[in-house]
Amino acid sequence: MKTLATILFLAVALPALAQTTNDVADIDSTYFHPAASMYIHGDTASASNLVVQGLAHYPENGKLLRLKELIDQQQEQNQDQDDQQQNQDQQNEQDQNQDQQQDQDQQNQDEQQNEQDQQQNQDQQQQDQQQDPQQQQEPPRAEQMSQDEAERLLDAMKQEEENKRLQLHPVLGAPVKVDKDW
Repeated sequence: MKTLATILFLAVALPALAQTTNDVADIDSTYFHPAASMYIHGDTASASNLVVQGLAHYPENGKLLRLKELIDQQQEQNQDQDDQQQNQDQQNEQDQNQDQQQDQDQQNQDEQQNEQDQQQNQDQQQQDQQQDPQQQQEPPRAEQMSQDEAERLLDAMKQEEENKRLQLHPVLGAPVKVDKDW
């Protein structure tokens, strides 16, 4: 009788145990493994959706719960990195705007200084014209060179040519005897 009860118990318990084993295999192949693969390859959004579906059917599954925690951590890290990147981009943009503003201010200052310099030059020229109209004579043209100037220029060129020739002459001396080392 005891063996009969054990057999009946096993007959009832085995199908239930087999069903549980099939459910675990079904959870792994349908939800966990594909979601884990998506997570590994960087597709956290799809992995998260698949894990949420699996948890809707099997809310107590430890593997799916752990994978959900990992995905949530990854998404938080990605969000933090995105926020940092946005802050850095905003800071870079502000720095660029400040640099552009400083450059523009410097250009404006340079332009004002140039205008002041031009105005001063014009004023100086007007004063010079008013003070000494007789002193304004045309400078002698290069074509109007005196004979003395021409002779000095030719002498200077001749001296320069002689200096160059002296630099080009090799230093003469006795040849150096070289012992053969082979």
